[in-house]
Amino acid sequence: MMTTMTTMRRLFPILLLLVAVNAYAGDFLRDTEPAILEVHYTRTEVTDTTKRATNFFIEETMLRVGNNMSRYCSVPKYYQDSLYHFNRALYFEMERIAFESCDDPVQRDARTMERHGRYWDVIYKNYPVGKLTVTSYFETTDWKYEEDWEKPLWEIGDSSKTILGYDCVQAIARYRGREWTAWFAPDIPVQDGPWKLCGLPGLILEASDSRHEFHFIANGLRQSSLPDVGFLCYNERRGVTEVSRDKFFNNWWRYTNSNFAAKMSALHGKGPSPSDNRNHITHHDKEETDYPHDL
Repeated sequence: MMTTMTTMRRLFPILLLLVAVNAYAGDFLRDTEPAILEVHYTRTEVTDTTKRATNFFIEETMLRVGNNMSRYCSVPKYYQDSLYHFNRALYFEMERIAFESCDDPVQRDARTMERHGRYWDVIYKNYPVGKLTVTSYFETTDWKYEEDWEKPLWEIGDSSKTILGYDCVQAIARYRGREWTAWFAPDIPVQDGPWKLCGLPGLILEASDSRHEFHFIANGLRQSSLPDVGFLCYNERRGVTEVSRDKFFNNWWRYTNSNFAAKMSALHGKGPSPSDNRNHITHHDKEETDYPHDL
């Protein structure tokens, strides 16, 4: 009986969250259109290439596709952001329950990270038409950039495998500084996939880079009773910093390679220069690496 009650207590906030997100969906979407397909992927990212066995994270991501545009994002971040902006009372109640359910600070932090997600990029293909738009958040700033929609140039091979019951064909492309191997399903005539990958004669159900730092694999498909796809605009209400693609990535690179403690100490005249980054070196990069890596 106790096990059942504990399970229900854990499920109840999740059910409330789903109800709240669906109820407010129309309030935070712009330029909407009906979705024809939703694909969920398990995304794995290595965060330290010198400690691959321990320094990685796995997250549920979602590709929602319409006839004209698509959106790819983190599932936990999508639900948490939606709930925070449109039912903050419920959001903070769920945070309180989660906080009180764990006494260990390390486990509590890990659960918070899992609940809120770690992948904070949102990628819109063909939005606006012929463009690709990305929003993200780091350094206490909401970022946004727009670029020409550049599709990978794939070479389709002879290898095949089965994913989710679909026969998939292998394809390889050099794209944005990495070599990518993708597996697409010709029986699903949607030329899309996770992240910025697309342009094959079938939906991409699995993809990875040759350095084994990023991996995406589909774990589920939906084709009916789908919410609309559109641009998530709630962050624009508090202000978004729009930059070029190169500026966005270079800002991210500076942020991840800066010594935050030294930066704050220098700001208050109590420590070394923030340019002293010898003790804070990033051993990983974004999915794309062809941008200025200036500090």
